[in-house]
Amino acid sequence: MKAFWRIFLCMTTMLTAGLVSCEKMVTDDSEASGSEQQGNVVIRTSVYSIVPFDNTRAVQNIADYCSTISYVFYQDGTRVNTFTQKKGEDGYGQLTTKLATGTYQVLILAHSCPFGIPTLTNPANIQFTNTGTGYSDTFFYYDDLVVTEQQNTYDLILQRATSMVRIFITDEVLPEEVAKFRVNYEGESGVLDATTGWGGSTNSKQYIMYDRNDLSAPVTLCAYTFQRNEIGSLTITVTAYDGDDNIVAEKTLKDVPLKHQMVTEYSGSLFANPNTDATINLKAETSWQVYQQLTF
Repeated sequence: MKAFWRIFLCMTTMLTAGLVSCEKMVTDDSEASGSEQQGNVVIRTSVYSIVPFDNTRAVQNIADYCSTISYVFYQDGTRVNTFTQKKGEDGYGQLTTKLATGTYQVLILAHSCPFGIPTLTNPANIQFTNTGTGYSDTFFYYDDLVVTEQQNTYDLILQRATSMVRIFITDEVLPEEVAKFRVNYEGESGVLDATTGWGGSTNSKQYIMYDRNDLSAPVTLCAYTFQRNEIGSLTITVTAYDGDDNIVAEKTLKDVPLKHQMVTEYSGSLFANPNTDATINLKAETSWQVYQQLTF
């Protein structure tokens, strides 16, 4: 886990989601804290930001980008401790706790999903709650951790887990009848395998709903996914509905190319020319390492 990317925050208002139900946390609040309490394990988190034009790396505080961090300790395939922090809490981004001596596998998962904590029983099968509002950008760390009686501080750098498609609808004026947008996307995974850094093996169908009242033209829509392998693609359908769920305009983008931990961007008119063919252009961006820019 040696190269890490700064999170691009999609500034469009949207709710956030994943695919499955939440689970009850295994916690001990008397042991988990920031820097105030004593323990033999102190974990401090950060992420890398990479600027591609000069290849400069800078370490960023994960607290600047994600609203929830979970710290999970496993032994012999069993989860033994889980601690969760919310942005704004004292010590957010740092954990101090007391653990029995031994070798653990530690998972740190940072995200901004407001619908609870993902399932964390198995680090190879991390699933988020899905209510039709998409995922957030997600960062993780997973590796062995040897705990001794002496206090040790670990500065751990989290890696981006997600690939992202950002869609710009370039129409300067939205039709008055448009009440909401739906982005359906299929082809990659809604499950993160933290032991490999890739998505789960099963194809997933995901969607995001956007309320017209939360948007202004030109509209920006963002969709995150966990890429299953190095060669990834999505089929994406963007649909605009009126208040009675009638379709106002729709565009399907097939074989949208993905790159792991990078952005693919589409831009074009949805209402003036919803059926025009797409052309592909490539461009670089500083917030993520590289993105592919396409127009429709």
